[in-house]
Amino acid sequence: MGGYELPVGTEVFVSIYQTHHMPEIYPEPERFNPQRWETIQPTMYEYNSFSAGSRICIGAGFAIMEIKIVLAMLLMRYRLQLITEKPINGKGLIVMAPENGMFMKVHKQDRQFNQGVGGVHGNVREMVNLMN
Repeated sequence: MGGYELPVGTEVFVSIYQTHHMPEIYPEPERFNPQRWETIQPTMYEYNSFSAGSRICIGAGFAIMEIKIVLAMLLMRYRLQLITEKPINGKGLIVMAPENGMFMKVHKQDRQFNQGVGGVHGNVREMVNLMN
């Protein structure tokens, strides 16, 4: 595999985190930049949120549709504000996630989107350039 000989029975895992941080696919991969999705279209093997090929999650299409609908409905009604007193420390198993979640205040939608931006701390700053 890739020039390496592996003994029979060797388990091989894909690092989704590593794939999602490859600069040849994602320019400035450590930078939080939602606008990158306006200019790139990675393949299912490059953006591997539900695995790929014959091992792809059977519910992937439904999950994508569901998240778009639920997120749109939530954001029409509410504004989420990060509580910055709690650190955001990442942990990883199959994917990266906040170790203790992300504490948020929920407000009725008032379009005050600049509220609660900034002040993020924890080891997330070591993993991602948050641009602030």
